[in-house]
Order: sequence, then C-alpha cells, then structure tokens
Amino acid sequence: MRLCRVIGSVWGGKEADSLRQEKLLRVQEVSFAAGAGTVDISTNSPAAVKSGILVALDQLGAGVGEYVLVAHGSRVRDLTVGAGLPVKDVVVAIIDAAECDTSIFPEVAP
Repeated sequence: MRLCRVIGSVWGGKEADSLRQEKLLRVQEVSFAAGAGTVDISTNSPAAVKSGILVALDQLGAGVGEYVLVAHGSRVRDLTVGAGLPVKDVVVAIIDAAECDTSIFPEVAP
C-alpha cells in the first residue's frame, strides 16, 4: 500500500465500458526525508517528499488535497471494487492523520 495525496482527477472522452461510472484520481506518492524527526502529514510538512504519480480508482469520494491509502493488485481490486474493472490501483482509505518518526525508521526515506 502507498500513502498518497490526491492531486487531480482523470477523465476520458472514450473509455472501457466498465469505467464509465467510475471516478479516477491522479495521486502522488508521499514519503519522508530521512532524519526529519517526527513528521505529521496533517501539517503539510516540508519534510514530505513527493515521488511517483499514479492513477487510482476511487469509490470513497476523496478530493484534491486529501491523503489516501492506495493498494495495488488484482486481488485488491477483486476484493474491493470487483473483478470486472480494468484497474490495479484502488483507493482503500481516506487518511485523516498519519505520523512517521524518520529517526527511528530511516528506511522510509526515498
């Protein structure tokens, strides 16, 4: 699973029939700089390091600027939104707060 921030939506003029009623979000993975100490995402700390951008299916109603947990894989898709959708990245939670102490777990750095 990846901690991500919603940075936008994705629309298509033509899309697979199974995606016509689905909401797709553009999300950016967030990690934390090593040695930053305790980082709280609710404060938009500059210690948060942005990395890869994904497109994830969202059935929870997340909006731009919110933090979400994105899970990847066909098994996740099958269990959460159904096997009939052609996606592998799914928003499984909207995150209100998270904290990471990078001095204890330096491996969370990119």
